[in-house]
Amino acid sequence: MKRFVILLIVLAILLFPMGVIGKTTVTVWFAGTPQGFMDVINNELVPRFEAENPGTSLEVTFVPWGELSIKLGTAFAGGVGPDVFMHGGAATAGFAAAGQILPLDCYLDSWSEAEDFGATLDCGLYRGKRYAVPLFGAGRLLTYRADIFRECGLDPDTPPKTWEELRDYAKKLTKKEHGRILREGIDLPVRGIDAQQIWAGFLWQNGGSFFNEEYTKAAFNSSKGVEALEFLVGLIQKDVVADTRYDVGQSAAPSPLALGRAAMFFAVPEGVNQIKNYSPEVYRNIRVAFPTCREEQVTLYSFSGLFLSKDAQNKEEAWRAIEFFTGRKALAGINESMSTLPPRKSLTNTGFIAKDNNIKMFVEGMQYGRPNPNIAAWTKCRDVLSRYIEKAIFGQITPKEALDRAAEEINRILAE
Repeated sequence: MKRFVILLIVLAILLFPMGVIGKTTVTVWFAGTPQGFMDVINNELVPRFEAENPGTSLEVTFVPWGELSIKLGTAFAGGVGPDVFMHGGAATAGFAAAGQILPLDCYLDSWSEAEDFGATLDCGLYRGKRYAVPLFGAGRLLTYRADIFRECGLDPDTPPKTWEELRDYAKKLTKKEHGRILREGIDLPVRGIDAQQIWAGFLWQNGGSFFNEEYTKAAFNSSKGVEALEFLVGLIQKDVVADTRYDVGQSAAPSPLALGRAAMFFAVPEGVNQIKNYSPEVYRNIRVAFPTCREEQVTLYSFSGLFLSKDAQNKEEAWRAIEFFTGRKALAGINESMSTLPPRKSLTNTGFIAKDNNIKMFVEGMQYGRPNPNIAAWTKCRDVLSRYIEKAIFGQITPKEALDRAAEEINRILAE
């Protein structure tokens, strides 16, 4: 019997090597599924973290952006949410108000590297507390084909700077045959969040805002907002410089610019990177411009980051995971994998940025960036706006009717 017990102990040691027994597991959900991003996380960063932290293992899940909020809501409701998760900064208020995340100030105050983030740490700021550490950022800037500009007699070194110039350029760049668009002067998203974000840029450029100063009522249906939506809808319905038959996502490959099916496009860095990867022969003709101006020169910029769940079982280990993934070396790899904007000041001229003038433009364009409103009900408000903007684009209702109806619904949401 004694010999049998000793044998069992020996087998246990052989089957469960030292360091595996008693390991702490930290669950991490990342948003988005670009292959390069997933490869860097799975093949480089997770093994490195586990080697540096032998007592902790990471269980990583990648969730498509479109499914993220629903899956997180379901997981938290069932008490099985991840210890650490990624989301956009504008989601901070909702999670904080619901008591689902913890402020990170106690960790950030003693983290010597926190200062390197500068203002980007505000991406997770809500009621004076910081709830997120940013991973990467993106902005929407006008991207265009220099060769098509030249073909149409336009100077590629002088992109449009006003709404009027944007419309005029789009008209000149559009190619039609028998009333059918063969080449869009500008490719515009016509559905969902993408369409809402393009209109948001025009809203801000026109001096408008989403809400009143107290964030208690909608303000986007003012004359400023209506004029901005009329301009966007006019490009499609009146000027006919964009085609509603096409609605290409930012990560689609090949892009409308690469195909020559469009001359201009409001792109994020990932969209520009797709052209570089899939159509390198076209990329030498790709240019990026700063936002147009009416009353203000502004466009949408946002940062996504890592949050610490309130229900995390091992909070110190979970924070170490956040600290690791937002460390300088990890962020350099993550941002290069998608050509996104690094949140650290020390990385704003890192290798892939220094080598690419287009990505440099996105970094420099941060001076014109404005984030989405950080209020608890933002995602609900955004989805309502997206639905009504789409109706206006397709001519089902007028721009004023669309924004007035959206305001009615959103004011009820805010009142709740």
